[in-house]
Amino acid sequence: ERHDPADIRAGEDQVRNGGLDALISGDPASPQVEVKDDLNPTLAVTLNAIVKQVALNRALTVAGADPTAVESAVSRASIQLVYLDPNAALKTQQNVVGIFVAALLYTALVVYGQIVAASVVEEKANRIIEILLATVRPRQLLLGKVIGIGLVGFLQLTLLGATALVAVSRTHVISVPNVGVTAIAGGLLWFVLGFILYALVYAAAGSLVSRQEDLASVTSPLTMLVVGTYLAFFWVEANPTNPIGVALSIIPPLAPILMPARMATGEAQAWQVILAVILTIGEIALLNALAARIYANSVMRIGTRVKLSQAWRGTD
Repeated sequence: ERHDPADIRAGEDQVRNGGLDALISGDPASPQVEVKDDLNPTLAVTLNAIVKQVALNRALTVAGADPTAVESAVSRASIQLVYLDPNAALKTQQNVVGIFVAALLYTALVVYGQIVAASVVEEKANRIIEILLATVRPRQLLLGKVIGIGLVGFLQLTLLGATALVAVSRTHVISVPNVGVTAIAGGLLWFVLGFILYALVYAAAGSLVSRQEDLASVTSPLTMLVVGTYLAFFWVEANPTNPIGVALSIIPPLAPILMPARMATGEAQAWQVILAVILTIGEIALLNALAARIYANSVMRIGTRVKLSQAWRGTD
């Protein structure tokens, strides 16, 4: 913030009292800067830039040049980037899209997973679960909840993907359909698989507690797993052919984020995608049985938090 003291002495007094960081006086091309003990580094850089610009403008004026015209010409100057590798530009686009897909799926899995868990807790807290289980089985209720919320998420992501596809095709930011369609199709496929996988676990975790305040204590490990997977993507992207990175993108808990991102970057081979899909479907089948058992044994227990061992055995 700028202040104009009445005179030099008044300005120096304000600097001594801490009212001003510095007192600037004299010729703009070579000003005198008075400080109490030290000059703020950021302010020093700013003042030096201003002084150099003033000196340059004066020199240009003396030389008969228009400083405004010179400044305009300098601001318009830029390099022209030419890719000798015809695939280089596409690769850059793929990497950007891969990061976007990973971030979007990471966010979607956490948000919709939390919605599933919160829905389970709400039904327990309001005792709506007692009415629902009078007409349907726990497994049916669990799957219905996962499918219902999953459809909402799928529709929202589809609309978002379609909007993004139209936007980038109009602005020519990426090459559509080479990059955009692959990223959107892969993202939607893996959202379905990833959501079902994580939602089953989120629902089972939510059934262990009866208050929204306790929900974070049972869902935090799942959220940390998703966050860790998203962070691992950046290493996988930097090492696309590394066997460890390839293996991580195939393993089911990590595949819903890593594999679609690798597909968007063009690094995933067909056999890797197929294997990841098969393994993920297999894990979904296993988790469906495990989550249904935990859900059925704990969803009617209202009050204190149910231990995982108790939910598994179905004992108090």
